[in-house]
Amino acid sequence: DGQGDRFRGSIFLQDEWNILDEPNLVLAPGARFDVDSQFGTHATPKVTLRYDPADEITLRTSYGMGFRAPDFKELLLIFENPSAGYVVEGNTDLVPETSHSVNAGVEWRPADWLTFATSLFYNDVENLIFTEPSGSPAPGQPQRYTYTNIASAYTQGLEGQLSLKIVDDLLIDVSYTLTDTRDRLQDRALPGRALHRGTFKLSYRHQGWGFEASSQGTVVGERPFYLESGATTFAAPYLAVDARISQRIGDHITLFAGVHNILDEGEVELLPVRPRTFYGGLKGAL
Repeated sequence: DGQGDRFRGSIFLQDEWNILDEPNLVLAPGARFDVDSQFGTHATPKVTLRYDPADEITLRTSYGMGFRAPDFKELLLIFENPSAGYVVEGNTDLVPETSHSVNAGVEWRPADWLTFATSLFYNDVENLIFTEPSGSPAPGQPQRYTYTNIASAYTQGLEGQLSLKIVDDLLIDVSYTLTDTRDRLQDRALPGRALHRGTFKLSYRHQGWGFEASSQGTVVGERPFYLESGATTFAAPYLAVDARISQRIGDHITLFAGVHNILDEGEVELLPVRPRTFYGGLKGAL
């Protein structure tokens, strides 16, 4: 009928227990309790363990349960993006997703200017909330998308990250993620999820000049999509790059400008994202 209302609240409790000081060993159990007027109550515990066998090495592992109720837009949204040629519609039949997650990783800091990190992860999800095309568009009409639940799925893989400080004000972060996914009922990879993904970020800050510049990007491998005919198509890999600069003027004013999606990646059916966009502005503070 064009309107809706909903109440959501949550409480989160966590205790951090220093089991050992030398070497450092910390146990952090916690729990979250959600109350949702539409989807009821749900408790999700979590426990994390950190161990530092040496000053330059940190080991972490964790287990947690998850609960995510559909948000307002996933239920009721009607969003049109004419510039990208698509429409997203909510789905009032969505149910909350629940999960069990395990993660284990190591961080190594051989020098003040260099950090390596790697981790393994596994997520078991029921009723995963996902976006999928809603039929094939008629000629001249936008592609329509909606939200749906995937009854049983998992994601698993590994992630690696490298952080490098060239000089005090110049930082480089690079990461790579391998993600294997599966829709158990359909016995196939999750639609739109890439097996390979990498990111990079280059940032520079000169405190004395009040100048900042950054560029970041994401490299995404091919992703599977499933057609109504039963056939499978693969979206081509793409590179998304953004850039931003800012200059402080005096103590209260900052000028900034940037470019989103520099390479103008995107297409209507398999990558409906905002086209290349230039922006700028002035920000003031008292």
